[in-house]
Amino acid sequence: MITKAKIHEVENATVRDRDGASVGKVAQVFPSDEDGSAAFVSVATGILGGHTVLVPVEDATFDGEDLHVGYTKSAIKDAPSPGAGNTLSSTEANAVRKHFGLPPAGKAVGDMGDPHENLDQAGTGPAGADDTEGAGTTPPV
Repeated sequence: MITKAKIHEVENATVRDRDGASVGKVAQVFPSDEDGSAAFVSVATGILGGHTVLVPVEDATFDGEDLHVGYTKSAIKDAPSPGAGNTLSSTEANAVRKHFGLPPAGKAVGDMGDPHENLDQAGTGPAGADDTEGAGTTPPV
């Protein structure tokens, strides 16, 4: 995660795909509404950075020089481009998340990808609820 305090350090960093190949340069950082950490970056790709795409960076790492993301170069190059302006709408953000196989923002899913799985890992759920993988029980509303 790129914390709010580190966002300025990521600007203009080289973006590297999951195999370490250079993809482009960070053009802009889009912070999360929740805690201000980096949620997405726009990446200038191609010759002279003529094409810009959006990449989620929730699990990215920054080594002081390069921003390492867990996606392939081809997936990044085919990602949606940012719209006009300096902000992302929830529709734009979710389109990017979908492109990279991530659930929509704000949609918690269990570790098995089941939205009906009991997400209560602390064992404090309702009587009879199972906190194990694939439990399939819906938490109370």
